Amino acid sequence: MATKHAGLALMAGIVLVFVSSLFLPGNALINPVDQTDFPVALEALGDSPILAQWMTFATLISMLLMSFGLLALYPLANRQTGLGGRLLQFGIVTSVIEWSILIIAAGMRHFVIHLMQRSELPIEGSQSAADFQAAALLVHTDMTAVLLAFVVLFPLAAMMVGIGLSKRFVSMDAFKASSYVLAATGFVGLINFLVVINSPDLGLPLMLWINSAVLYIGAISLFIIGFGMYKGRSELSDEGSSA
Repeated sequence: MATKHAGLALMAGIVLVFVSSLFLPGNALINPVDQTDFPVALEALGDSPILAQWMTFATLISMLLMSFGLLALYPLANRQTGLGGRLLQFGIVTSVIEWSILIIAAGMRHFVIHLMQRSELPIEGSQSAADFQAAALLVHTDMTAVLLAFVVLFPLAAMMVGIGLSKRFVSMDAFKASSYVLAATGFVGLINFLVVINSPDLGLPLMLWINSAVLYIGAISLFIIGFGMYKGRSELSDEGSSA
């Protein structure tokens, strides 16, 4: 029963992060802009601050739900024999760390949006609207640097969780295939990062585009895994075998 609830939390978290990412101002649907142009991305957040605050809050909640859901697999990984079990354990811990980084980034974004809101209010004290905007840009830039840690950890976590989960399934089905796809997205994400840091002329926008694509594919794979947990698949439930 605990694994079933965890699977539901994992699926809900993935749906919520999809929605928050699509409707965050400056992203896919609401006034999309080049996210590597920091002043323009900041302006997009400032133009719709209430929506931006809610979507950022939704992102934070989604990370908590996903962490809760995936952590339910840790006891299964602990009982799982061989390299697959150790990879799954390490992958779960790494996943929770990477999602914690996104929670920190969400807090920073909340503060960025607040600073942009303050710049639009009647000024009191010594700070001007330009001061608030400059401070917001500084925090936004720092937030992007923090997010790069997520870009590095995501491929490692996806590969370890994907390979570890695949070892729990004997025959090929949607859940084993999703585990392989999750591992593949991690591999592509890692190659993408290594290529870009060694070839800076390719540019940050290309890396972010590829990273976003593999993140979406990986999230869909993880959603399918969560569905298997919810349905009580023996390989993903409290009664699962120690494959």
